[in-house]
Amino acid sequence: MSQNNNHKVVRIFTMPLQFPCGPTAACCGPVGQTEEEIQELKKSIEKGLSVLVEVRNVTNGKDMRDFRPILGLLRTFGPTSLPFIAIGDKVVSMGSPAPEEAVAALREKLEEFGIR
Repeated sequence: MSQNNNHKVVRIFTMPLQFPCGPTAACCGPVGQTEEEIQELKKSIEKGLSVLVEVRNVTNGKDMRDFRPILGLLRTFGPTSLPFIAIGDKVVSMGSPAPEEAVAALREKLEEFGIR
C-alpha cells in the first residue's frame, strides 16, 4: 500500500463485551471490550498522536466489508485477541494493550511510514 492519508487513520477493531456462556458461567470468561475501555483507548491515541481514530465493530458486517484480512485474523486467533489496532492495512497491536502501550506502538509504526 502506498503512503497516503489512509496511513493517518488508526482503526480499532473490537466487539462489544459479551458473555458467551452467561455472566456467571465458570466455563469461559467474557470476550470483547466495554464501551468505556474502547473510548479511553481511542482518546489516548487521538491525544497522544494527533490522528483520526475509527472504531469498527467486527460483528457488524457493514463495518467490516472492506476489512476481510482483519476478519481472517479474527477467525485465526478468536475474539479473545481483540481489539486489533491498525494503521492502514497494517495491524500494529492485538489484544488489550494499556493505552500508553498502544500509543508507543503506533508512534513507532507512524515513524516507519515517515508520517511523524
